[in-house]
Amino acid sequence: MISIVMPSYNQAPFVEEAVRSVLDQRYVEVELLVMDPGSTDGSRELLLELQEQYGERLRLHFEPDRGQSDAVNRGMSLARGNVLGWLNSDDRLHPGALARVFRLLDHEEARWLYGRAGMIDERGRAMSSLIVSYKNWRSRHFSYLKLLTEDFIPQMGVFWNRSMWEHAGELDLSKDLDMDYDLWFRFARVADPVVLTEYLADFRVHGEAKGSRRTGEQLAAAYATARHYAVGLGMLGRLAVLIHLLFSWRTRLLYLWMKP
Repeated sequence: MISIVMPSYNQAPFVEEAVRSVLDQRYVEVELLVMDPGSTDGSRELLLELQEQYGERLRLHFEPDRGQSDAVNRGMSLARGNVLGWLNSDDRLHPGALARVFRLLDHEEARWLYGRAGMIDERGRAMSSLIVSYKNWRSRHFSYLKLLTEDFIPQMGVFWNRSMWEHAGELDLSKDLDMDYDLWFRFARVADPVVLTEYLADFRVHGEAKGSRRTGEQLAAAYATARHYAVGLGMLGRLAVLIHLLFSWRTRLLYLWMKP
């Protein structure tokens, strides 16, 4: 079984598409755990209707939490699968993604992988091909030092097995904006990822997303995380962090123009 955890809060316009993108996957046994701490926009009612269709494969948890990281950690603790992933409720998986990753991750040794992710708007239309092409170029090869320069790994396109989660540890509850970036470093300390060139998911850009509302804070948090994981790497680590800072300012300017 593969288990996907989906933190969701007031995402009624997108949550149905996200849920169906997971549970309509073929050729693999999958469960979806949706963690909703108290939506008031009709999300819960919609999820209950979807549960009537998908049955026990859609597991709903309507309990308060301490934020997105806490919701993901709680979901992972309840997950029954050996292969794991985390999909936000405004993103979506591509058909066939889970069968592809399951074959590579269903092992006892700690493993993780990432693939490519497209970018879509509120209506699900492809957008920002330049940004997608750039991230595909940056992510085609992995190294720890490269990861220090920039978070080029798309969160919705990352999957791992239970052994990796147990070795690396759960999400840091003190992190609200770059908990995924922090997790990739801890994964990389255990093993290098398998890098896929297939598109596994889509990232949705819209005005209410944290990445749109808090871009500056998110980039500052990522810079602090890079500095933390560069400690002990000498001149190469310091150079990588300097490059990260330069990339961060470039991204700030681009997002002022391109993001909603």
